[in-house]
Amino acid sequence: MTWAGGFLVFEPKFNLVRGKVRWESVLFFLGVAAVLAVLNSCGSSSSTATPTISVSCTPSDVTVLSTSQCTATVENESSTLVNWTISPAGAGSITAGGLYTAPSAVPTNNVVTVTATSQVASTLTATQNLTLEQATAIAAVTCLDPSTDLASSTVSSGNQLACTATASTGATVAVDWSVANTNDATNTLNLGIISPQGIYTAPLVPPPGQSITITATSQAPGTPPVSVKATVVFGSAVLSGNYVFSTSGRLTTDAFWARVGSFSAGGGAITGGIEDTNQGGSPNTVITGRALSGSYSVGPDGRGTMQFCESASSNSQPPTSCPAGSGSATAYFRIVVVSPNRVEIVEYSSPTTTSALLTAGGEMVSQDPSVFSAGVANLSGTYSFNFAGVSTAAAEESAVGQFTAAGFGVNGTASVCAGSTPPPTCRIDFSGSSVASLGASTYTIGSSGRGTITLDGFNFSFYPISVSQSKFLEIDTSTTATPASILSGTAYLEQSTVTCGWGQTALSGTTVLETTGSSSGVVVQDVGSFTAASGSVSAGSIDENSGGTYSSTVGTLTGNYTVDSCGRGTLSVGTHSYVLYVISASSAVLQEITSGTVAYGLLEPSQGGPIAATTLTGSYSLRMGGTDAGQTAGHRQDFLGQFTSSGTGTIPGGTLDFNDFGTTQAGDAVTNGTYAAPSPAGSIRATMALPVATTPNATTKNLVLYMVSPALFYVLDTDQSPAGTALGVINNQF
Repeated sequence: MTWAGGFLVFEPKFNLVRGKVRWESVLFFLGVAAVLAVLNSCGSSSSTATPTISVSCTPSDVTVLSTSQCTATVENESSTLVNWTISPAGAGSITAGGLYTAPSAVPTNNVVTVTATSQVASTLTATQNLTLEQATAIAAVTCLDPSTDLASSTVSSGNQLACTATASTGATVAVDWSVANTNDATNTLNLGIISPQGIYTAPLVPPPGQSITITATSQAPGTPPVSVKATVVFGSAVLSGNYVFSTSGRLTTDAFWARVGSFSAGGGAITGGIEDTNQGGSPNTVITGRALSGSYSVGPDGRGTMQFCESASSNSQPPTSCPAGSGSATAYFRIVVVSPNRVEIVEYSSPTTTSALLTAGGEMVSQDPSVFSAGVANLSGTYSFNFAGVSTAAAEESAVGQFTAAGFGVNGTASVCAGSTPPPTCRIDFSGSSVASLGASTYTIGSSGRGTITLDGFNFSFYPISVSQSKFLEIDTSTTATPASILSGTAYLEQSTVTCGWGQTALSGTTVLETTGSSSGVVVQDVGSFTAASGSVSAGSIDENSGGTYSSTVGTLTGNYTVDSCGRGTLSVGTHSYVLYVISASSAVLQEITSGTVAYGLLEPSQGGPIAATTLTGSYSLRMGGTDAGQTAGHRQDFLGQFTSSGTGTIPGGTLDFNDFGTTQAGDAVTNGTYAAPSPAGSIRATMALPVATTPNATTKNLVLYMVSPALFYVLDTDQSPAGTALGVINNQF
């Protein structure tokens, strides 16, 4: 057996049977021969795969200044990297990553060829043509009210507009949305938000001027953007969450009246309400823990209405709902929104009459939800309080002071001014008497957020707004012919990190004061300011309305003050004398102790002065209370409203609602008002005139105002004919 030409050949006489060769060996050699044949065939010839390249660009139709992403696929080559070029040159640009950007104008030949060339084989290329097109122009932007599907250019607090950009054919154009305001140069105002789908959601408070600009910019650049104007106004959605409220004033029987409570607001409904009321008389009538429901509505200017459906007593329940006009309401109010956190209110008549049973004013303040938590100390630390009302003889009464609370959450009891010797921060000043120590006591707070406390033998209910502030109402009743005292007011947490860490530096710089009370049988109300430094008072001013007689001393008053380490002090400005208890630097509760006068109020540091023509720019709320022109004892008047100021010394318009000792008048228009330059020049004092159409007391309300900040002013009625009194606040809305 031999190999011949790569094949196995058997020699002559080879015998498979007789030879000593086994079949296994034969098969082995046959297999080897087959393998060698295959190997010989492979070695005799070879084949190589051909390199390829392809290009894909998306999209292939490109509008001016927009882009198309091109991708090259290289196979059977040592590198997949390519170089990109376009033809004709200048018809746009392309990056190393294949991103093509169209030119700003369509050339005569609107076809661009994109070429990919292999970086290792210059002859290996591929192309794709792109068609350049003009961008679709935005012909119109339309905004609809989603609740009606009708076109609208006005949207209220927290509500929406659904905006769409369309071409001249009516087709929807893909755009990017934005919102702007001409007064928002620093991009810090809350103008609301607009989604990529064009759904605009308004802020709760309108921006300056109430105007926004909604702009649609084509996602395929090259056409001009299109904008539309929209007006943002107040609406009922501005109020949401928990609020603490309080009012005080007079019944039409001349008896003193006060209420304090809390509720939850949302969607125009009031739920989970609870309140305490104290009505003067002989004996006085106190209702504690009374449940209530209600409803409210807020108009475009922030003015609105509110009503309560109250239970008959503390042990019964009100109607589960209290919609406007249901006939179930037992208390009515006019309101004006300052912000989502604060609302000014006055008690009012029902919608079907112009006669109310009482006249009273107050406020609603947003309540911190944590006051309902078991682990939160609702009263913790030292508080300065300012309570006022009537004494056991139904005479004007004021009580200011301090107490220290141990601190605990709901459903518990804790100490107040504990110990056999009360610490120096537990003391009280009643009008007409000197400071006295408060004895040890306790307080409790239930799961509803309502608490009770005893101070100097007087029993109060209180409603925490936060750990820093609570509203109080005395709930003592009389069992004799002599009425019990009725006191209501607020306690403020002292803002000091050190117990009894005050002193003369507690007052410093320009400070504003306001007080209201009585003197010689008539209501007396003051606003003023002074400069405090090292125990001395200078540059003092006081404007006073005493029983309708107005007087002022501007810029020349002097005086002095003292403040002890625990925050109690005395103040003298001109002929006026006061006791004060510090809340924070240059902020304090205030009680006038001038002979023959019972009055109370606040001190506040002035910031942002002096007043300039531009200081009052935008929309403002106004609430004032006092006595009417008749000056009959107890004939109280309250009014509130809204006005706009131009920032140039003019007040183009506004609206006021009045309650004049039970006679109500709504929607009285303010037109062509003014406010004058500060007097003296460079000060925080100015005057204002609000001409109104048919007010009960005057055709023009003449006011003097002192600036606490650009957002807050204390204001006094200076009218002498007819001669009424009114003191209150102006707050910036937006």
